[in-house]
Amino acid sequence: MSKREMLTKMTKAVKKKVLIAIPCVLRGGTEMQTLLLARVLVELGYDVEVYSYFENDPLVVAEFKATGAVVKLLNWSRSIGAIRFIRSLATIFRESSPALVHVQYMAPGLLPIIAGRMARVPIVLATVHYPGTPHGIVAHGLLRFGTLSTNCFTCVSEAVEKSWFGDSFLIDLEKPTDLSGRRHLTIPNAVDIEAIDKARSAGLPKVIETASKLKGKMIVGTVARLSREKGINVLLEAFALVQKCIPDAHMLIVGNGNQMDNLQSLARQLGIDNSITWMGQLSWETAIGCVGLMDVVAIPSRFEGFGLTAVEAMACCKPVVASRVDGLAELFQDGVNGYLVQANNTSVFAEALIALLKDEELRKIMGISARKHVEQYYSYPLFKERYRVLYEAECA
Repeated sequence: MSKREMLTKMTKAVKKKVLIAIPCVLRGGTEMQTLLLARVLVELGYDVEVYSYFENDPLVVAEFKATGAVVKLLNWSRSIGAIRFIRSLATIFRESSPALVHVQYMAPGLLPIIAGRMARVPIVLATVHYPGTPHGIVAHGLLRFGTLSTNCFTCVSEAVEKSWFGDSFLIDLEKPTDLSGRRHLTIPNAVDIEAIDKARSAGLPKVIETASKLKGKMIVGTVARLSREKGINVLLEAFALVQKCIPDAHMLIVGNGNQMDNLQSLARQLGIDNSITWMGQLSWETAIGCVGLMDVVAIPSRFEGFGLTAVEAMACCKPVVASRVDGLAELFQDGVNGYLVQANNTSVFAEALIALLKDEELRKIMGISARKHVEQYYSYPLFKERYRVLYEAECA
């Protein structure tokens, strides 16, 4: 029996408890990658509990439970004071007595790290999902302080790691990796390609209905939380230029958020409101089905730690036009499996969309290349193996 097999067998026999701490369990990129982490750890033989402090979506909670993890919903108010938060969570940690706490570093990311140390949890890990570029000295100082109180920080892209720590370290699975002394490293996010293929071919009613309504249209689409950082206003302005060149172009927008009213108002001002279908919040499977209807997928984010929806679109063999920012820029070979354009540049974004909409063969070639790229660099088995290496190093 190899050393790896022996370690895996020992881990499963001991059934070490891992507690994942996350602010909310909603439909978002951070939550979806935490869902994947929970699944990985259960499959590796850990006893997994997921604690959510604040809001939750019952459908997403059900998806977490389906991994085999135990889900605990605390339903605390966002107005809970910092001291009360720390003390309450430290009590929970002591009572649960995990071997390891893995904090999803979203506000209030530092507080659960402090709670873990107060509760004398043996190992505390944390994952930061967003880049440091939009944040000031206070946020950087708090995260650096958090690093001193954790065994290791993982980052969802090398761009995220560099933005917070100045350099990056990606686990190389092709050769033995010594993680001793590593205080931060990158484990890129990933997608379950088999699940995506299944969702695309599911023929869900909402997807069939939408396909029927948009038959004969050239579809530019996006899947995003409708908030300022996602840059959907830039996409609307770019689409207005696209329509002048390609009158039968249509936009499909999947998602909801606090900018919905403003964006719909902007669409009316631009005179494109009749050429947009607002799908609202959908289940993951239905959203993937809608991606399958799109000719080109647009990701106009102002900043992005990784770009999960971009990778999902690539796995669906779709060409993507994305902002050249942070983790998004790592996902593409510009002009090969997608186009990277300057963030907030409406005219350049429109030009890239038009080029793809006008060239069916280019869309096909880019889509095939995008799929291969995801299979090689962002697959679930690769994600799982990197976390196996990290957890075995920390729990040894």
